[in-house]
Amino acid sequence: MRERILVHGAETLADYELLEVLLFYAIPRRDTNPQAKVLLSAFGSIGKLLQASSETLEQYGLSRRLISLLELPVLAARSLMESDDDTPLQLSNAETLMNYLKGTLHRMEKPVIGLICLDSNNGLIAEETFPAESNLHAYHRAIAQYLLSCHATAAIIAYYHPRSPATALAPEVRGLKQALQSLSITLHESILIGEGWYVSMNETGLL
Repeated sequence: MRERILVHGAETLADYELLEVLLFYAIPRRDTNPQAKVLLSAFGSIGKLLQASSETLEQYGLSRRLISLLELPVLAARSLMESDDDTPLQLSNAETLMNYLKGTLHRMEKPVIGLICLDSNNGLIAEETFPAESNLHAYHRAIAQYLLSCHATAAIIAYYHPRSPATALAPEVRGLKQALQSLSITLHESILIGEGWYVSMNETGLL
């Protein structure tokens, strides 16, 4: 497999073969082909596997060392997205936004509310998280202060592993949107995101 990569490039490998190579470095001197196929069958794709939380991966018998190794491709991809010649990552379309959120999902093992701060060109300035135990209204002041401190002109709210459906969360998001308007800050979107799924409040007409 290693010789094939050197001669023909890693792009010639199937998903299960790429995963087999990753597993090999964490489980040396063992045939990792069967485990790679079992994992891909369970998750559906190597992308979904790499974005799964540590808790989920542990349920499939993966060691802490192996889970740490599988986190590296996602971290590297996110770093590439965020550091392109020091130009802020532009979250100006749905595809780029979802790629970014999926890249951060693996760090969110518990339900949290994410605040994404944007500049006037929808460039990423900063990201902050808040515990999901309280509703969004309880964080209005903290969110406003954070957005003002980083000179943001727009924001996106992301519910990671939400405990409630979009229809139940929409009223509190609309309340935040109205509160931020008085500060000339636009709330562009609110996304509910979990492992393998997401719901956009804009697309569903809830925002």
